[in-house]
Amino acid sequence: MTTPVKQAQSNNYAAPNTPIASIKRPKKNIVNSPAVSTPSRASQLPQINSPMHSATAVRRLGVENDGDEKENGEGGGNGWGGKLFSPVLNYFADETEGGSEAQAEEDIQRRAQEELALQQQLAAQQEIEEVQMEEQDQQEEEEDDLEEFNPYLFIKHLPPYETVRIPGKICLPPKDKGDDRISLVLDLDETLVHCTVEPIDDPDMVFPVSFGGVEYQVHVRKRPFLKEFLEAVCEKFEVIVFTASQKVYADSLLNRIDPEGRYIKHRMFRESCLPVEGNYLKDLHVLGRPLTSQVLVDNSPHAFGYQVDNGIPIESWFDDRKDRELLKLEEFLRTKLLGAKDVRPVVREQFATWNLVKNA
Repeated sequence: MTTPVKQAQSNNYAAPNTPIASIKRPKKNIVNSPAVSTPSRASQLPQINSPMHSATAVRRLGVENDGDEKENGEGGGNGWGGKLFSPVLNYFADETEGGSEAQAEEDIQRRAQEELALQQQLAAQQEIEEVQMEEQDQQEEEEDDLEEFNPYLFIKHLPPYETVRIPGKICLPPKDKGDDRISLVLDLDETLVHCTVEPIDDPDMVFPVSFGGVEYQVHVRKRPFLKEFLEAVCEKFEVIVFTASQKVYADSLLNRIDPEGRYIKHRMFRESCLPVEGNYLKDLHVLGRPLTSQVLVDNSPHAFGYQVDNGIPIESWFDDRKDRELLKLEEFLRTKLLGAKDVRPVVREQFATWNLVKNA
């Protein structure tokens, strides 16, 4: 376990319209439905295949088909007083069909129009490139905002709990009579597992989930030592998984992690979360257990924003096969927390989240 907790890259989170989206990371503008894309300014500008044009043959004036010069003006038979209109005319074929001054005027006007069109196309292409650069800069700024998100500053500016709490909301049945174990509440995504609807190398499992009329293939990596951790804590603690993800996905996953229900006593999903300004937080009051006897392990510290002294932060996990955080967590639970009359002073001293919030 580490403090402060490292924040995950934004591209590691599922899009909000997929079943595995936990929406744990606060955003400035949260939209619960799939985003509707609008055409960018660049897409509305003229599409230029290339600013370059192929060479257009220009006849030399004053030359007959048989190669004899016509008497057309001073200084010989080129029709321009012995001077060519442009050096590039030397590049083109010598044969003509008996041009005239009218023809020359047409050629001049045509070239002028072509040059004007070329300039316009170049200007349009430049505008497209400038707009694309602006959009790219804006996207990079938005990504930087996500990567630089400060969970402790977010907690510091949460609205008062009394203004957002849901009175009387209890999501679990009472504990069994005589069960005085501490409730160990575990986050799921990026805490116990990493899941994605995109194919990945060496997944531990792949299973289908139907969501919104679409069937997704969920690819799962289990955090190292997950089974050993669950086996070690299931007898000493009341183990509860609390996720902000959709039930249809999380239930299917937990059925594969713990098919016989040996390790996990209860499961809680998005509907048990506390919605605050478009985000899903985990209010431990809804468990119906005293705050003195429950802790929440989560890779997103703001998830326990209203009970920071009950929150155990853990580093986000995606694919590091050498990770040992669950072993460290088990040791802390066994040696520091087990048997505590009140878990909050122990957690407060060990992780000092309150101080990180104070100084945010």
